[in-house]
Amino acid sequence: MTKEELLQTYLKDPVFTEEGYLKEGEAENFDWNDKRRIPIVELLKNIIKNHSDGKGDRTIIRLGNQLLDNRL
Repeated sequence: MTKEELLQTYLKDPVFTEEGYLKEGEAENFDWNDKRRIPIVELLKNIIKNHSDGKGDRTIIRLGNQLLDNRL
């Protein structure tokens, strides 16, 4: 499974449309390089990328927290 396919799988969760992050049916074709900066999607991409790069859980959490801190 590619990083993009994994992201699309997570984005299919109804919470993303219920909360207005994505439109209905948009998750199936969501592009990894989408230019919109949706914070929760950026966090998921960060986690998926760092995990696939072989980074440890603590590093992934720290990097995710840094991303969120920069968004607040």
